[in-house]
Amino acid sequence: MTRCALAFAAMVAVASPGFAQPSAAQAEKEIRAAEHLWNEARVKADVAALDRLLADGWTVTHGGGTMDTKAQYLADLKSGDRKFSADVKEDQVTIRFFGDTAVVAGLSDSKVTFKGQVQGGPLRFTRVYVRRDGRWQMVVSHATSRRPGT
Repeated sequence: MTRCALAFAAMVAVASPGFAQPSAAQAEKEIRAAEHLWNEARVKADVAALDRLLADGWTVTHGGGTMDTKAQYLADLKSGDRKFSADVKEDQVTIRFFGDTAVVAGLSDSKVTFKGQVQGGPLRFTRVYVRRDGRWQMVVSHATSRRPGT
């Protein structure tokens, strides 16, 4: 009976929302690191790093309104169809937490080509991360084109 009670107590502790939660400062540090990885891995076409960062159901809506799944986005990077030619610049980045969910928003500017067509440029973005198994994974990304200065 004692083993059963201990097993139940362990299950409750694991299921508790406060169990093993990082501090707010640590969570923000982890999200900022994930954002850095996101931008750096795209420039380097590091598909393996992005595969770990992006949840299996991840989707992206690009600034021009098109949408990609994780599989398509990674395939485009791997094939060279999608190329980031310079570091991505970000500004006015905010991070808000809702339990195990983080919402990142801000401004970005990047130089991207997709199948030879110039894309990227100034964008407003929103990315959502969910903490699963002790690590943050991006579940969705959305961008909207913006004019410089807006």
